[in-house]
Amino acid sequence: MTMKDLVLDREHLLEMTDGDLEFEHELLATFRASAQRILTRLRDALNSGISTQIMREAHALKGASVNVGATAMSRCAGAIEEAARAGDVELATEHARCLDTEEAALWAALERLRAERSAKQ
Repeated sequence: MTMKDLVLDREHLLEMTDGDLEFEHELLATFRASAQRILTRLRDALNSGISTQIMREAHALKGASVNVGATAMSRCAGAIEEAARAGDVELATEHARCLDTEEAALWAALERLRAERSAKQ
């Protein structure tokens, strides 16, 4: 598995939080709430077919995801953003099919991480 295939890059997350579990928990909770709002807006933009809105929301999701090490979601959002930037809403919509899979995998990974952290305390 390469770095770009990771659902959650735990090394990156550890680096971002400097091993502070309380900060990590806050960061991930904030990310999850933000990502869910962005995903809703992105899906609405895809349904409306407005490439500038798709591009803006995909860019926001890409940035938020890469910040916490959600590399697979970030890669998916980047592909959507590129297609929308080129004005290809159909291709952006095709790339968006990975969002459901990546979103479910990421939330599951975050739950596993939370459970592991709780078990250690």
